[in-house]
Order: sequence, then structure tokens, then C-alpha cells
Amino acid sequence: MKNILKKLIIGSMLISILPVASVANGSLLNAAGTQDGGIGNSSNYLESVPNIAIDPKVNEIIYPLFATPAIKQKGQNLTVKIDSKGAVAGSWNVKLKQTNHSELTTEYTLPVQKAVESDSYWKKSDTIYDVTVKIPDSVPEKLYDLEISFTGNGKRVTDEQPHSVKVVDQYKKDFTFLHLTDTHVGSPRNLGDPDDPAGVDPAIAKEAGMWDPDEGKRWLYLQKAIKEVNLSNPDFVVVTGDMMYGQMNPQEYIYEYEETYRVLQKLNVPVYIVPGNHDYYAQDATLADGAKYWEQYFGPQYFSFDYGSYAHYIGYNSFDWHKFDRSGNGTVSVPTWGGQIREEQLNWIKEDLAANAKTAHPGQFKGLFSHHNPLWRDREIWPQSDPEVQKYWEQYDAKHNPRSLTTLLLGEKLGIKYDQQWHGENAQELTDVMKQYNVDLSLHGHTHIDDVTEKDGILYTTTTAIELTGKPWVGFRNFKVKNGEVTSYKYDDQGHSIPVYQNGDTKSGVMSFDTSYNVPNDGQASSQEATVTNRLEKSITVTVPFYMTAGNYQVSAGTVKQNYSDGEKQYLEVELTVSANSEETIKIVR
Repeated sequence: MKNILKKLIIGSMLISILPVASVANGSLLNAAGTQDGGIGNSSNYLESVPNIAIDPKVNEIIYPLFATPAIKQKGQNLTVKIDSKGAVAGSWNVKLKQTNHSELTTEYTLPVQKAVESDSYWKKSDTIYDVTVKIPDSVPEKLYDLEISFTGNGKRVTDEQPHSVKVVDQYKKDFTFLHLTDTHVGSPRNLGDPDDPAGVDPAIAKEAGMWDPDEGKRWLYLQKAIKEVNLSNPDFVVVTGDMMYGQMNPQEYIYEYEETYRVLQKLNVPVYIVPGNHDYYAQDATLADGAKYWEQYFGPQYFSFDYGSYAHYIGYNSFDWHKFDRSGNGTVSVPTWGGQIREEQLNWIKEDLAANAKTAHPGQFKGLFSHHNPLWRDREIWPQSDPEVQKYWEQYDAKHNPRSLTTLLLGEKLGIKYDQQWHGENAQELTDVMKQYNVDLSLHGHTHIDDVTEKDGILYTTTTAIELTGKPWVGFRNFKVKNGEVTSYKYDDQGHSIPVYQNGDTKSGVMSFDTSYNVPNDGQASSQEATVTNRLEKSITVTVPFYMTAGNYQVSAGTVKQNYSDGEKQYLEVELTVSANSEETIKIVR
């Protein structure tokens, strides 16, 4: 708590010394005195405040990225996009390296097939290259970091993207993926009972680990969710925004983006991430814009990806507002937190779905994911009997986007009264195009509750939060796709997600399922035991990794999915099904 108060005090001091945006004639102005839209032209305040700096994660490599990874089969080509930042580039070298959670050390060079000048729909640069490489058959199935180096204008440049390439033996026609949302790193709501915002519950605060000096105890609720995701070993993970809190003090995005990026690297499966409203606030009083942070840490705000020929997904930014609408004042007060997409992004989605339709194999699974659910529209939810609601929509329709300051303030007032769901443009247009192209699934967060709705042949699922305010519990959703159709997506008959904590009891701190090793799993042992405990009311299938000294091993339980040597170490993966409310032990001996 002392750390929180310290940061709040520092934040208040910064507010007093940093330039304040002007509000005049209904328009927010940046420090230069001109209206700022889109991502924004104002300088990030970190650039002008002494001794405060961030480390941008997106540099020369602009695809694949940590938040937009590539899943590639052995023997296939991978096209890496590089921004050489004005340099004429050549002498390419591309390799796959072990991730930060691996005990292995072997690196794999990817033969360069060709390199050509290109462009990017999201990154503006005159010097972008497409470098096509081949994934050798010798590369084991695993998640890897990507490293590229090239010579540009006489200098050697090297860049790396963690967890950005997953190599697979083959794509699975029947595959699994998990949906997580609303992690809210830095949120003060994690400190107590959500029904009593003024209170602090020590047991819940412990799970939050709010700025604990020990990184291992920080954001325990998220770390535990990640451990369960890793055990589940899905083919990939989708995260639908509100990664940060971004609404407490003007320094907030500095450490929240950094912490979120750090903790998410504990995942050992590919993760695709789109922004939510809390990630994208523009605090003009301090010239801080969450949209800029997003681009520097995670890259594009919308994108698509394929899982072989079996699935096509689009992740889009549903908090796609003019900066004027996203602007707060360095406090908890923000005028807009509901959903919207503007024409540029909507047209991109239409073009992407149309292009995919020309090449899609029969039975291809199609999914879209964003923070806000386009079925839940404020225009339909807010009561028309309220005179202020009537006044709001009259004002809104007169101007749409951007709106006037008076409309923003009235929208904030009504949002506090009725909340904001899909608050702006193009909800109907989006759902129409989804129906046109036979989209199967639409994934969302924002509300911190579980909900399932089927409409026009599309399954719309909203998943509870990973933040401790999640209802009925903190959880994530597990999807199984078979023959192009979702066959499983709910934990119980009510359509709930899988609880992170046993019986949904956050205060207990006990995970719903976990694994423990008899000795450190660091490749130094020639025998090992791992016990998997399942506290759920249904059976689970998990994948347990083992790092051993090199040799031939026997496994007592489960199915060995991988077994290969790497220098002086042996790597094994064992898949095991554990019945409800039980435990199983895997013994490995040489």
C-alpha cells in the first residue's frame, strides 16, 4: 500500500509540472495548439521529462511480434517484415532462439529465400522489407524467439522479438485455444471486495501482489492464470484487451505496460492480443497516449492470422475513437469507455474477410475477437424514457465522431449511470459483414462476466475477467474446435468459464489445477516426479514439460508427445488426463 501511495504522490507532482492541454470551443488541443486526432501527434510526455524513459519493444521487426506471432509448420516459408528505418538493407541473417523459460540453448538458422522491398498497413515507413525464410525440418516443435540481423548503410543491426514464432510438426484439424481478457495490471480494484470498493481485503490484496518488491509475488492472480494456461497447452491464446488499468495517475502507463509485457512472457504458447479501453486512454494533461504505448509494445491495433488452412481469425480494436473522445485528465475521470470502430478499420475487416473467402478451404473456422461486444449497444440498452438519454442521442447524431465536449460530458454522466458497452459507430455494419462471410465465433471481454449468445449462426461469447473483479469468478474460456465447429467452450451448464481458483474462491489462493516437481525442473536431474492436481469438477488434459540430463527415459504415466536431446539435456513433453478432484504423478527414470 505504501508503494501505491508513493506512486500516487509522484503522479500528482507530475501533474503540477507538466503542460496541460487546452479546452476551448469544445475541442481538446495539444501542446502545439492544433487539434489532435487518431493516435495523436503530441509528443509522448516521457520524451520531455528528465530521467523517465521507456524501452520500445517493437523496433526493426514489425512481423511476427510477441502479440501477433506466426504459427508455422516445419518445411514452410515464413515472411518476416522488417522496418530498416531509412537504411538500404542487405546481408540478412535470421534465426530462432530459445525463449526465456526454456532450459535449452540450441539456436536454428532459417535459410533466407528472398528479400524484397514492401510496405505495411499499420507501420508507416519508406523502407520496409519482406524477408522470406524457410523453417527447416530439423527444428523441434516449440515456441521460439526470433532474431534478425542485417547490414544497413554500413552498420550491422540486430533486433529480436520474444515468443513470436511457434513451429509445429503439423497443423491440427481439431485444435484448441483459450480466451483470456481484462487482466488489468495495476488496478486498485484488485485490493479488496469488488462489492466494497472502499475496503481492502488482505487475502485478495495478496493475490494482487500490488507492486510487491519481489517480482515472483507481483500480480499473483495473473501468474496463476498463466501457469494454468501453460499446463492446458492450447494451440494458441487470444487476449481481448484491458491489459492495463491506465486510469489512476499520469505515470501509470510507464510501469503498467512494462509489467504486463514482462509477466505475459511467462506464457509458453503463442498469444494474440488486441487493446481495450483501459489500454488506450489519452491523458492529454500529461501528453500521454495509450495508443502510442500499444504500438511501441505490441504493434498493430488490428490484424488477422491463420492457423494453417483450418482457421482464420481477425483481432480488431473496438476502442477505435478519435483522440478527443479517448482523452481524460490524468484522473479516474474519462468520458468514453465504450466500443466503436471507424470506417478505416471496418473497411480493412471487410477487405480481409473478402480476400480470405477467395482462398479459404471448405470447412475453415472463422473467428473475430475484440474487447467490446457489438451486440450490446448503448443506443438499445440505455432507457429511452430518460430525457437525458434522448438529449444525448440527439447531440450525438448531430456530430457523431468526433463529438462535442458537451456531448462527451453527458455521455460520461450517463455511462456512470448505465455503463457503456458498444457506445459508438458501426456495430450493425460489423455484425452484418460477419454474417455475410459466415463467421463462426465472436470473442469479447469488458464486462467482467461470462455470457453466451447465439445470433445469425454466430456464437458470441464474453468471458469473465482475470482481474479479481471477475464474476462469477476469475477465469478463462477453453475452446475446442472439431471439423470446423466449436464443440466445447463452457465449464458448466450455465456457460461459465474455467475458474482460476478452486471453486472460484479467490481468497483461498489455491489454483484450480497445478503441477509440482519433486526436484527443480532445470535439466540437472536424471530422474524426476511431477504431480498434477486437478481441483476442478471435471477432468482435464494437461501437458507437462520435463528438462532432464541427456539420455533414454521411461515414463510411468501419460503419453510422450516430444522427446529429443539438446546438447547435454533431454526435453520431454508428457500429455496426461487427470480426473475431476484427483491427482496423478508422472515418474521419469533413465
